[in-house]
Amino acid sequence: MSDVNITVQVHCLKPSWISYEKNKYRLFINDEMLVERSWIWDINTVIHEDIWVDLAPTTVNSISIESILEPGDSTAKFLLMNLKVNNDPVVIDYNSEQSELSFKI
Repeated sequence: MSDVNITVQVHCLKPSWISYEKNKYRLFINDEMLVERSWIWDINTVIHEDIWVDLAPTTVNSISIESILEPGDSTAKFLLMNLKVNNDPVVIDYNSEQSELSFKI
């Protein structure tokens, strides 16, 4: 196991009134929750997460985001982009709703 620095951008796709809702997101690495944050910004804001974890260098790992919607009928969509592992960009074929990214150290 080794200390690994993971940086990733969190984007909100919709709705335009997102800052008036009380939505949150959670970030997981390999199904372990590391971060829970309230989204209090508009859709033009990008959050840069910077996380340190202890991971095995030979396994495929994943980072994922989960939406916690309030109100329950919210249409908020969060996605991950621009993943870097130890400051090296991870080449990923992004789509418009990427909620999980895999990587190997």
